[in-house]
Amino acid sequence: MQHKYIKEMFARADIQQIREFLVSGLELVESDKKSYGERLDKQSELMIKRIKNISKDEDELDEIYSEFSGATDEYMKIFTEIGMKIGARLLFQLLYQDELCE
Repeated sequence: MQHKYIKEMFARADIQQIREFLVSGLELVESDKKSYGERLDKQSELMIKRIKNISKDEDELDEIYSEFSGATDEYMKIFTEIGMKIGARLLFQLLYQDELCE
């Protein structure tokens, strides 16, 4: 599976891109006021039901949970790193552009 969207995320991590979004913007969905835990639980319900339905027994259920947990853990690590790099890139742009304005 190719993850082209990762390069696109870095391309959008640009002060001018963010400025354009803030100035001309898009209609945003309303903020979800639920806690992170509530949001995760809500989005996991159907997947958990499906996993329980396809597992033959408790051992297989544990194995499926373990495999899925490993995959989602790696996604979390990768997207945390990407978020940190994007944040650092934006901070660099903010600091560098401030020096140019002095």
